[in-house]
Amino acid sequence: MDVPHIGHWLGQSMDHLPVKVTDQLKSHFHIVEHGEDISILSDFDIHYCFFYFCDEINSQLLNSALNICNNLGKHLILLHEGNLERSISLNHAIYDSENVNNNDFDKWINTMSSKVHLSFSTNSEYLEQKSSEPLIMKSTISQDFIETLRYIENHLSETIREEDIAARCHYSVTYFSKVFHRVIGISFRDYICNKRINLAKKILLRDRNTKVSVVAYQCGYQDVSYFSRIFKKKTGMTPGMFRQIH
Repeated sequence: MDVPHIGHWLGQSMDHLPVKVTDQLKSHFHIVEHGEDISILSDFDIHYCFFYFCDEINSQLLNSALNICNNLGKHLILLHEGNLERSISLNHAIYDSENVNNNDFDKWINTMSSKVHLSFSTNSEYLEQKSSEPLIMKSTISQDFIETLRYIENHLSETIREEDIAARCHYSVTYFSKVFHRVIGISFRDYICNKRINLAKKILLRDRNTKVSVVAYQCGYQDVSYFSRIFKKKTGMTPGMFRQIH
């Protein structure tokens, strides 16, 4: 049996989906929910995310996610109810979209699973050259900025100061802060916090015997109490509770 693709999930929780749709999605994808944490779109091993769009609830979040995707060359697979605005459906970052109430959703997800495998596998560069439809967009930001995001990803356990990161890009702190918020959609401080909490989640589940204090240090927090407060603020539960539930 084929291993399901990992499907990173943003926007409304899957709990709001019809049960049949949830079952169909989970039969093709191993879903990992991230809520409103659009910072995951900057992860270099993530090329696409599902986004469950509800106009009255998370339209601003969608706009921010699309902004990041267009800047970093990522894609969204958009699930929604009702009709989409033309400006959204035509956005270059939308890889595909589907109404969750569509009677043919099962056929759509079967096709989507195959397309994802072809588009985002190791053969994607070759397939892009052979297809009339571009599968991977080019990044629209500087290489310095890309390398800066990579540097942050690899140094989350260390002290990361905005002025030092700005200097790596040869920017003033003020200009860097504006560029960062424009490209990523959130502040530098919130981005670092989200990245560290995501890393903490991975370590808590991967190394279940590791003490919470050690996890905190590995994620750049020297104060364990502060780490626990931030973790609870972001996830709604303490690190220990998160580990028990998952």
